[in-house]
This record gives sequence, structure tokens and C-alpha cells, in this order.
Amino acid sequence: MTRMFMAACVLAMAIPAAAQTGKASLTLTTKPTPIGLGQNLFEVALRDASGRPIANAEVAIALLMPADPKTKHPEMKSEGKLNNVGKGRYNGIAMVTMAGEWHITVTATQNGKQLGQKTEKMTAVLTRPKPDTSRGK
Repeated sequence: MTRMFMAACVLAMAIPAAAQTGKASLTLTTKPTPIGLGQNLFEVALRDASGRPIANAEVAIALLMPADPKTKHPEMKSEGKLNNVGKGRYNGIAMVTMAGEWHITVTATQNGKQLGQKTEKMTAVLTRPKPDTSRGK
């Protein structure tokens, strides 16, 4: 049975700036894209320096919305472990509940040793545009 990572957080459009450390490559994708309110799937592909998938690692995700002194909004943080779905792929679901900028950090470890870490900023939006269903009719 697959464990689900549920987090009370808001995310949406990925900003194409990311920092990565360690020898492993971590690629973060989301479904749907852009992320909107409700459940969103976070997927990580983990590969070694040669591009081979890394299996049996532990992959954790941390979501942080910094405090906003102007609005007196406190810092929000959520973290959890992603599910190992095989062939170097890991995933989990986060509940999106608030708009704003989030700092997403994904960390991969194996046998207590850090393989790599990646940080991205994502901006949450209140709603995603609805798909255009008028085409093809």
C-alpha cells in the first residue's frame, strides 16, 4: 500500500531557478502543472552522476513559506517523506491551501548519507486556469 504525504501548504507555478548540492541529480516535477488549490502530486527522479536511477533512497520534501512582516503572516512549514515507486522515482501528495511564495527543498539520503539536495521557489496561485473544452466540438 502506498503511503501518501499530505501537507497543508500552497504551491503553484515553478520559478525556473534551482540550487542543487551533492553528487546525485534530483528532478522535481508536479501534477498538475501549474499547481493549484487542492491535492497536488510532487514527483522526484533521483539519478547518480552517471545518470543511472538510484533506488532504495529516502527522499524528503520540505515546504516553507517565509513569514511576511507587512501582513503579520507567520512562517508556515510542512515536511514529509516521499514514496519510493521504483526505478529511482519518488512521489507524494501535498494539499495546496494558500497563495504565495514557497521554498521547496528535496533531500535524498541513503544509509544515513546525503546523496543530494535541491531547492526551488514556487509561487502559489489561488486558482488554475480551467482547460479550454470548446475546441474540437
